[in-house]
Amino acid sequence: MDDDPAPVERRRLLRTLGVGGIGTVLAGCGGSGRSGSEGERAGTDTSSASASGNGPNALDGVRVRRDGIQVRRDGGWEDFLVRGVNLGMGKPGRFPGETAITRAEYDRWLDAMAELNANAIRVYTVHPPAFYEALAAHNADADRPLYLLHGNWLPADRIEGETTAYDDGVAGVFDERVRTVVDVVNGNAQLPDRPGYASGSFDADVSAYLLGYVVGVEWEPQFVARTNADHEGGRTDGRLVRATDAATAFDRWLARRLDALATYAAETYDHRRPVSFANWPTTDHLSHPAEPFAWEDEVSVNPNHVVAADAFDPGVFATYHVYLYYPDFMNFSREYVSGDGDGSAPAAGYAGYLDDLVDANDHPVVVGEYGVPSSRGNAHEHVGGMDQGHHTEAQQGEYDAELFEAIVGAGTAGGLVFAWQDEWFKRTWNTMEYTDPDRRPYWLNVQSPEECFGLLSFDPSAGITLSGSDAEWADATRIASGSASPAVSLDDGYDAGRSLRELRAAADEGYLYLRIALDDVGDAFDWNRTRAVVALDTTPDLGNTSLPLNIDADTGSGVDFVVELGGPEDSRVRVASHYDLFYYEYGERDGVLDPAPYASEPDNGVYHPIRLATSYPLRIPTQDRTIPFRSVETGELRYGTADPTTPAYDSLTDVHADPDAGTVELRLPWQLLQFRDPSTRTVTGDIWQGGLDAGERVDGIGLAALTYAPGPDGAARDLPAPSNATDLLPADGGSIETASEFGRFRWDTWQTPDYAERRKESFGILRDAYGRY
Repeated sequence: MDDDPAPVERRRLLRTLGVGGIGTVLAGCGGSGRSGSEGERAGTDTSSASASGNGPNALDGVRVRRDGIQVRRDGGWEDFLVRGVNLGMGKPGRFPGETAITRAEYDRWLDAMAELNANAIRVYTVHPPAFYEALAAHNADADRPLYLLHGNWLPADRIEGETTAYDDGVAGVFDERVRTVVDVVNGNAQLPDRPGYASGSFDADVSAYLLGYVVGVEWEPQFVARTNADHEGGRTDGRLVRATDAATAFDRWLARRLDALATYAAETYDHRRPVSFANWPTTDHLSHPAEPFAWEDEVSVNPNHVVAADAFDPGVFATYHVYLYYPDFMNFSREYVSGDGDGSAPAAGYAGYLDDLVDANDHPVVVGEYGVPSSRGNAHEHVGGMDQGHHTEAQQGEYDAELFEAIVGAGTAGGLVFAWQDEWFKRTWNTMEYTDPDRRPYWLNVQSPEECFGLLSFDPSAGITLSGSDAEWADATRIASGSASPAVSLDDGYDAGRSLRELRAAADEGYLYLRIALDDVGDAFDWNRTRAVVALDTTPDLGNTSLPLNIDADTGSGVDFVVELGGPEDSRVRVASHYDLFYYEYGERDGVLDPAPYASEPDNGVYHPIRLATSYPLRIPTQDRTIPFRSVETGELRYGTADPTTPAYDSLTDVHADPDAGTVELRLPWQLLQFRDPSTRTVTGDIWQGGLDAGERVDGIGLAALTYAPGPDGAARDLPAPSNATDLLPADGGSIETASEFGRFRWDTWQTPDYAERRKESFGILRDAYGRY
């Protein structure tokens, strides 16, 4: 099943140049409208289509002018600032090519987008008929209509390898799919059932709500360069859209594609709307001497070389997907950051780049994509903090609002936030080798930023909110229970705070949940007197049989992960070094980390922090320096509450400590624990034997918890006892010298994920920002 590429993730893949390339899926899900081929128009008589042109929200026309977009309603022209949302076709449990979004979901989402104060919606390819039916129904009498920007995609196999835009089949396929889009918008298409494509009867005419067409993809510079090298540029004499004398071969090809689109719509339906093609900073026509990767600034796709003919008043506009953290020149161009790239006002560089982009374009500029994800994981750092990930939902909203204000302030024609909904099928460059690509839609990976750009969350089913609610744990599995007294008493007045009473576990589509209950911690947890460790045996026959932190309690089972609970400033998950994906990938395989020879030996006793890469080494040409390989410690644990109904809600919460109940609740992302697919209980196997894609199905995981009295450095104090651990669950006959029997936790596998829709905190913040314009 093809992945939907909305948006294409190349800008976030941080090209591994010299360390192994990363493939990009560009295949779209659009159908085709060529009569007698992949699909057919319903017929040249369009009267059978459900017309949208007579409603109060219908547009009599749309045109572009140098400073923006204008629409005509009730006979008069008015300026139109795009306040938009990008809508993909992903939903939990389905790949986008399954086109599984229902009419009820489209109805609900469109109403919510209007509540967001959005006035535009962009789709990347043909959606199922239910989308167009829902849009027509919504706009029929809506107080807040939504106007459509429609795209189409070029399949990846047409532009990979050594192909050029002029190769046989590329233009034909592109034009055929554009015609399908035009037919669909006009409610006049019948598309056959085909895997990966929308199908059915498209008879809802939404042409009166069409703002324009945005075709194509974020063009790979190598594809553009090959096309320009092998073919001639120059002027075209298109009927409605033309290339100028200065056009490159690729610009010329695009002009012909847009002319074919506009001409087909005009001749077939007497319908005219502005046209555009997708673009991004990698192929803008500005110079970026600070860009570390020469090929990122190698070629340009220049909208100024594609112009409307005098006969085409709707005109041409420029569309760019602009993110703050990538390409890397955004971090290291002195005109976009202050100092040496170590700090700036978050959106200052963004505004500076947009100013330059608007000044360089003869057409009005629409920012086709902008935004940041609310993921736990991070894939690229930005000097001002607007990283690709590790933002709370509130931060996501604040940053999105700030970016939109910069978009408006730069004099663009507006922007469309990416994206409406989270999409579980997505992949991110620094985690994609750690998961099963065929099972990604079936579970939520909050370590993957690409999954979490949405304003709409699909919350997993367990309903455990890390808020101290005992009722939420009623159905959790009791792994072990203990007595009111610890196995080792110190008689220091805090023995009850080190006495483990219970260990519980639960699981859902996003997390492993754990709760440990202590006898009595007093009015507050005193982390200087008690600390806890949870040991996890996730993979058979791997892991360490000793514990970290100077704890004298060997294990009969191999420990793959340890959760170290030392309070808000000193809690983390660490991984047995022999099982560390990060070290294996970037140290052993790619050679960008200092060697750790011990890591190749099983049961070496060493535990590593869990890290995610954010960038390979970068040579900054304008600064004569090299930025070293960068990463973040993603195993650090954050304390708070994950209950979205409370004012204290923090969407990045990992741990909730409740002194009144004496409980510590945790939610651990599956990928943090190196599960390739929790829906089938598939965990990463022996990477030193099978590589990063080694996988193994397990019947469950082993769990054990212990407490200890910390010394000044946080490690366990030495005690005059056989072990310096003070309590252990499961207890082994009252002894804590060994944890020979881990408790076992087994969860049911699933084929259909259970989830609940929820508007993120970012929704309300961006709603207010859109409402100001």
